Amino acid sequence: MENDKSLLKVEDLKTYFYSKEGTVKAVDGVNFSINRGETLGIAGESGCGKSVTAQSILRLTPKNGRIENGRILLRTDEKTVDLVSLKASGDEIRKIRGKKISIIFQEPMTSFSMVHTIGSQIIEVIRLHQGCTRKEARDRTLELLNMVGLSAEQAIDAYPFSLSGGMRQRAMIAMSLSCMPSLLIADEPTTAVDVTIQAQVLKLLRRIQKEKQMALIMITHDLAVLSELCDKVMIMYLGKDVEHAPTKELFSNPKHPYTKGLLNSVPKLHQGPRQKIEAIKGTVPSPYALPTGCSFHPRCPDFIPGLCDKEIPKLFDVDENHKVSCFLYQ
Repeated sequence: MENDKSLLKVEDLKTYFYSKEGTVKAVDGVNFSINRGETLGIAGESGCGKSVTAQSILRLTPKNGRIENGRILLRTDEKTVDLVSLKASGDEIRKIRGKKISIIFQEPMTSFSMVHTIGSQIIEVIRLHQGCTRKEARDRTLELLNMVGLSAEQAIDAYPFSLSGGMRQRAMIAMSLSCMPSLLIADEPTTAVDVTIQAQVLKLLRRIQKEKQMALIMITHDLAVLSELCDKVMIMYLGKDVEHAPTKELFSNPKHPYTKGLLNSVPKLHQGPRQKIEAIKGTVPSPYALPTGCSFHPRCPDFIPGLCDKEIPKLFDVDENHKVSCFLYQ
């Protein structure tokens, strides 16, 4: 990364899970990069590998999961570190988690400990990474809780189960920002909240990112969120990245049939309540029995017999900053 200004660069990442039923290639050759202050959106159907990609970056994959190949290069003030080379439970990666890279988990009810107060959990993170006194950490926690729109004096001594979904999500954001990381990963941060709170959470993330010049990876099913929040988008299908493009380019000129299918399945505001939604045909194949060739070919309306079902397409440039993995453009 000598001449590369990327804060984080992921190269040919492969994360597999092993069980009695077989091997699941949850992430199978993903490549992307993100600069400081930039927002990258990652989208795709459930099970496409979005969350496992985030877990791999932080080395938080479950015990039956293993990074089989690739590099995850993080540029720090001192040096460039390959996170794959670090021991998952070692001191080096623990110093990076929360301090350099932080994550907002998908479900705050299970991400917080139910037997400790919100304040005690945030204070622990601050003291661990910043080495300050308990009073200094508590003052910082109160500041963070106020920043995310909570009543700090009440929330700091509250247990997670006593808060609503939106309040827990705000508290999770406060914890993730406790050490002002260089990169924040938001994994479906609005899943557990209603539409009103969703808008507030996204507005909060956008404001904090702008103020602190953080890089942000937004993982979501909601394409509307990506269109409003992200600078560029990566589309994933069955563990592979199938299209990369700047946000406006992706929404106005999608290339991959899967990307087109995702966009066509979203209701159009100007077409009224009786419009017909075009769903992607077929279902996602079993991860234990992936099709040969392009993994999307059984569902693809532009399937080329003898090619798509035999060979795996490579990711290549179709335009400036626009990449796609599809034989239609080769």
